[in-house]
Formats: sequence, structure tokens, C-alpha cells
Amino acid sequence: MTYEAQQSPQEKKISVELTWNEALALTGVRFPQNHQLEADAMHKIKKQLEEQLIDRRKNIQ
Repeated sequence: MTYEAQQSPQEKKISVELTWNEALALTGVRFPQNHQLEADAMHKIKKQLEEQLIDRRKNIQ
């Protein structure tokens, strides 16, 4: 999926709810017992970005 860079005076923000372990996994902490944590956290972030982009496009049209 390709996204165009948004030029705006203020950075847009999103909110994503992560578990402590998911957040830690994104910082580079490794969890030998659960290699899926980082992938799950990235999936949540990507899903929220896609939802925001879809909502934004609906409002433009």
C-alpha cells in the first residue's frame, strides 16, 4: 500500500491501544516466548492508519 505524504502545518495524530508488551516489543525488547507481539502491534497501527485514511477520503468526496 502506498501513502502520499500529507503537507500540513500541524502533524496529524492517531491513537492506538497497545498492551505494555506490544509497546515494549516495538522498542526492540525481545520476547522469546512470544515472537508475535511486535507483529500484532504493527498490525494494530497499520489498521488504525488505514481506517483514518479511509474516513478522511470519505469526508473529502
